[in-house]
Amino acid sequence: MKTLLEKGFLAGIGLLSMTREKAQQIIEDLSHEGEVQKSEIKTWVDQLADRGEEEQQALRKLIRDEMKKVMDDMGLATKEDIQKLMEKQG
Repeated sequence: MKTLLEKGFLAGIGLLSMTREKAQQIIEDLSHEGEVQKSEIKTWVDQLADRGEEEQQALRKLIRDEMKKVMDDMGLATKEDIQKLMEKQG
């Protein structure tokens, strides 16, 4: 179960831009301030970096899906459509 501190921290840091190095620095800063125990640093960094990567992948998929919908709605040819036409001609 996530602590209140962890929930607030995760919400406030913008996981989409979270890199492992940035997560390491933030967690080390919190450790120096006594907010995080040194033994928890690696676990937190790994969790934050993994979550950031998951969020980036989800956003990329969402963008690709939306772009495909727009292209379909506009009736634009895809790479595959053009390739099929070229194969028919060739």
